[in-house]
Amino acid sequence: MSKQLTHQLFTLIKSLSKAEKRNFSIYAKRNSTDKEMKFFALFQVLDGQYTYDEKKLLKKLTQITKTQLSNLKAHLYDQILVSLRLLSRKDDDIKLHETIGFAKILFKKGLYHQSLAQLAKAKESAQNLQQEIVLLEIVEFEKHIESNHITRSHESRSEELTKLATNTRSAIVTESEWSDFSIQLYGLYLKIGHVRNERDYEQVKFFFNSGLPKYNDLNISFYGKLYRFQCYVWYNFIIQKFDKCYYYSLKWIKLFDENPTFKIKEASLYIKGLHNVISSLFYCYSGTRFTNYQNILNNFVNENHSEFSLRTKSQAFLFTETARLNGVFLRAEFEQGMSYLDELELQIEEYSNYIDDHRKIIFYYKMACVNFGAANFKGCIKYLNIIINTASTNLKEDLQCFARILSLIAHYELGNNDLIDYQIRSTYRFLLKMKDMQMVQKEILNFLKNSVYMNRGDLTIEFTNLKGRLEKIYANKYERRPFLYLDLLSWLESKIENVPVAQVVKRRLNDGKGYKF
Repeated sequence: MSKQLTHQLFTLIKSLSKAEKRNFSIYAKRNSTDKEMKFFALFQVLDGQYTYDEKKLLKKLTQITKTQLSNLKAHLYDQILVSLRLLSRKDDDIKLHETIGFAKILFKKGLYHQSLAQLAKAKESAQNLQQEIVLLEIVEFEKHIESNHITRSHESRSEELTKLATNTRSAIVTESEWSDFSIQLYGLYLKIGHVRNERDYEQVKFFFNSGLPKYNDLNISFYGKLYRFQCYVWYNFIIQKFDKCYYYSLKWIKLFDENPTFKIKEASLYIKGLHNVISSLFYCYSGTRFTNYQNILNNFVNENHSEFSLRTKSQAFLFTETARLNGVFLRAEFEQGMSYLDELELQIEEYSNYIDDHRKIIFYYKMACVNFGAANFKGCIKYLNIIINTASTNLKEDLQCFARILSLIAHYELGNNDLIDYQIRSTYRFLLKMKDMQMVQKEILNFLKNSVYMNRGDLTIEFTNLKGRLEKIYANKYERRPFLYLDLLSWLESKIENVPVAQVVKRRLNDGKGYKF
């Protein structure tokens, strides 16, 4: 068994719940043959290891030789999957495919009417679940039976099947087009983040309008509609139209309200929709509605957590904690936010195998900003270094850029003058390489370069002048992207007034003067 497959086996075992392990134990012992006991012994040892250690494993399993181990691990992996499938028979999707499997078995035995009866059950289930691809598979199977064997079905049967097949194929094409376009827009966001200038905007607008699928409302499934709303959410998020992003996120949620059975069946997508609503309200500085939808998200997760799969639990963690961090910024509660960052770090580690690096980087950046807002600059730098030292710079390029800018400012606050010169040159080279040098970055770099050795008591005028220049830059909607990641204007105001940055942010929010995007 290759290292990759060994890792997959180990990860699978570590993902099992207590109930799933108990079920596998019963399943494995059902025959109690020598081979079955060997793979179960292997399971027990792997379950007891924190990290995979083959030498210790072989010492404990004296009945297993190293040459046997590879095949035994492959057998164990398959048996765990079989056990999980048996335990998951109540899942509607698995039951659906099992029913189709029964129909195929009966067909091979020449029991055509019984096979059609199973397909009828499967077809009803597929229609209720709006599983268009599976539905087409069922209809094609029915057509095959009807056209090749005498079943004496009613006269209109062929016409019904043909019409259903045609409509289903059309729905699948529409759903697939929206799904493809949604993932393309997501990829575009990962690459460029938010638009940086008029040229970016025109390119994204052209990409969106030229790729927009044509559709017929009468022939679009639940999933087709969902992918359609995803496309509009991603597009408006990229071009920084957060009010429109909020509008289409609400449509996303309304779709689930109109199809309530999907809230549990597709809980991760419902949670993601609420996350998009909450994030849009965060960027619009709408505190009351933000809190209302955050409560809806938290209540839904708390009420249904026991029914969630591990994948959905990881999604629930991701989006509830993102909302929690955003709430810290929206209410300028940096000191309170600091109190749970250690706990959050442990949770990120717990879900590490289920959260991609892109999401982790966003978490660490937000955690750095909480530290910055609380004036804990060493803690801020700790999280920023995790981002800066991440091997792949293709993940969230804009955050890589702003992590370096914030790190520079944090070192400046700590008075690490000996590091500033080196870091300015390093950051400048990085920004040129990433082709991400905007006016805000230039102003900050120039300010730090010129002011680092000045008497701190003489810097008020310099801070005031820089704030004035940045406010002019902020007036250009395409230059606002840096302000999405770091409230530079509030930081400068805090330096001018010699008060904590949290006090400035809170005052601006209370006065209704938060920076609008």
